Amino acid sequence: MLPGMDPLRTAALAFAPTADAHANKVAILAGLEQAAKQRLHLLATPECSLCGYPAATGVFDGTSCRLAEYEEELLTVAGRLGLVLVLGSTVPDGRGGFHNLAVAGGAVPTVRLAKRVLAPSDRPWFSAGPARSQLLRVGSWQVALGICYEIRQAAWWQAAAAAGADAAVVISHQAGADIDPGTKAEVLPALHATRAAEWAMPLLLANTAAADRWLDSAAWDARGRRLAARGEGLLTVELEHRSRLDPWYEQLRKDALAAGR
Repeated sequence: MLPGMDPLRTAALAFAPTADAHANKVAILAGLEQAAKQRLHLLATPECSLCGYPAATGVFDGTSCRLAEYEEELLTVAGRLGLVLVLGSTVPDGRGGFHNLAVAGGAVPTVRLAKRVLAPSDRPWFSAGPARSQLLRVGSWQVALGICYEIRQAAWWQAAAAAGADAAVVISHQAGADIDPGTKAEVLPALHATRAAEWAMPLLLANTAAADRWLDSAAWDARGRRLAARGEGLLTVELEHRSRLDPWYEQLRKDALAAGR
């Protein structure tokens, strides 16, 4: 095991955000309190957890939500509780539209990352974000932050691994109508497991708890094995670094990086 690489104690707050930003904030505050009682390091919430994902809520007015104020309040509480919060939000893009945003902070300096790879359901509402660093330091861990559709791209994983990511934390709204009914519910868990296994990188997924979700919030270890899953409520899971496994996994990652050069 690498020096200092103790397990990372994480949680995903699985709930169904609505267009009511205040109600969403209250739900996240409750999740923070639960996470603090369990002495966790990090809590992740779904994509657009403050304003609701537009396609699900049927409305979107990023200017009417008091998002910046609520973000600051939540990050302040997270910091007081000694937690890192990864929060879904939005921000004006400076061109009259909005970015789909991941805000991480609390017990660490705040990072705001705009979603770069947009799904078809994103495009009526959001513009793609600029190139940006993916990593957030949580204790001795380097954590790659992703937003939903981004992690379908192999290049996202390669870039995260090349930058030294030890784990991936992904916030998402993987829900809605499926053009091939039943396909996403079968394929997406396998995709998440495969990506974690390819790069020997544990993965925490914070997905919406909407009734039409394609998969539950879940976590996979550096072997690609699913550790736990939960459809609604607080999913808690301890992520172990690949260095705790057989050296084969470390070599697998090195070989994958070498092949990608």
